[in-house]
Amino acid sequence: MIQKVLLPKLGQTVESAVIETWHKSEGDRVSKGDVLCEITTDKATLEVESYHKGTLLRIIGQPGSELPVNSVIAIIGDPDDEIPEELLAGGVQEEAAAPAEAEAAAQPGPAPAPAPVAAAKTLASRPVAEPLVETAASAGRLFVSPRARKLARAEHVPLVVVRGRGPEGRIVELDVKEYADKVKQAKVTPLARKLACRRNVDVLTLAAEGKKVTKEDVLAARPLASAAAAAPPRTMPKAGRVGLTAMRRIIAQRMTLSKREIPCYYLNMDVDMTDLMETRRRFNSRSDVKVSINDYIIVACARALAEFPEANSKWDGDGIIYRGECNVSFAVALDAGLVVPVVKNVERKNLKQVAVESRELIEKARGKRLLPEEYEGGSMTVSNLGTFGIKHFTAIVNPGESCILGLGIIEDRVVVRQGGIHIRKMMTVTLAADHRLVDGAVGAKFLERIRDLLESPSQLEK
Repeated sequence: MIQKVLLPKLGQTVESAVIETWHKSEGDRVSKGDVLCEITTDKATLEVESYHKGTLLRIIGQPGSELPVNSVIAIIGDPDDEIPEELLAGGVQEEAAAPAEAEAAAQPGPAPAPAPVAAAKTLASRPVAEPLVETAASAGRLFVSPRARKLARAEHVPLVVVRGRGPEGRIVELDVKEYADKVKQAKVTPLARKLACRRNVDVLTLAAEGKKVTKEDVLAARPLASAAAAAPPRTMPKAGRVGLTAMRRIIAQRMTLSKREIPCYYLNMDVDMTDLMETRRRFNSRSDVKVSINDYIIVACARALAEFPEANSKWDGDGIIYRGECNVSFAVALDAGLVVPVVKNVERKNLKQVAVESRELIEKARGKRLLPEEYEGGSMTVSNLGTFGIKHFTAIVNPGESCILGLGIIEDRVVVRQGGIHIRKMMTVTLAADHRLVDGAVGAKFLERIRDLLESPSQLEK
């Protein structure tokens, strides 16, 4: 019986995804739960599992092709089944996927998506000026599938020595497996393998015929440069037009929507961070979990959101939706653009829990492994450019949220306190707020509350 494999729904803002690589080939037997392929959205790389049992008769969604959600990407059936001609044309789009299949197609389970876009687009057909996609050699980054990264950790394979066969040099699971198999065939001690992984040494270059590779050989070898260290300095790209990546397209659409529809106003305030810096130093000296300045700020924002329901709300056209939880987003800059993961229910978590969760979200964001539910549903966003030496800036409100807090650099400034001159560690913060939800006086009090909490940091550790 013919069964269609559909490109799964992956969230409210995701309309399409790119087929990265196939783990099954035409003619392979497939069981329920088998990983068929990997797909990439604007913010995540996910595995598509089979909801059917049978033979993979035809692959329709080719690697590198961008397809709308609910498109037919493959056909599963019995070996003697005849495939209908309309499916062989490729890019066929279903109006609605079966609920069970939509829930099980991508792991972990996807969220509902809007109406699909009109037609499939192939990345290869876009006019490009090199380089369209950054690779490890050109951008100082390794592009690795989640399964490949997991296998590399298990097999002690340094990813910098593996040559990727995926789109634009992406390292897939098979690349890591082949390298690990070659190492197993060579004479390499277990300790040497582990040490080689930590030091980025290619043990295959040390494995001469009849010679066992030991720890001493690895220590004497010259480590390969990491992708970041080996990257050449940034140079002017070749002139020409490049197609938009999915991430850049989404950023453009949402920021244009924000500037067009959200009436913002902006408030600046200086925050004395001297006590917080010292409190954080003492906290980290006695804690097994290291917390960042951003973690304190996320907690402070959540406490303020709980006190100001106007800021913890969402515009809904004819009404206002007040949220029942305090979800704080924070901006993470990537080479390809910007993602905004969300720490949810912060009001129920302590500082350590926020620190652990924010680190996990940052790692997922940098590895393009964020799930839709991990970057949707924020109440407000925290954006920090202080690490780049920026003193203050006005950020753009993320549609669906009420405001965004822009953080500047923490620097020593001369301030006057009670008639005396002091040097304090000061930071300028700028709140951009949606005036439909948050009136100016409320926004001022909201920002003042965030400042007061940051200047009394011991409250944030409770």
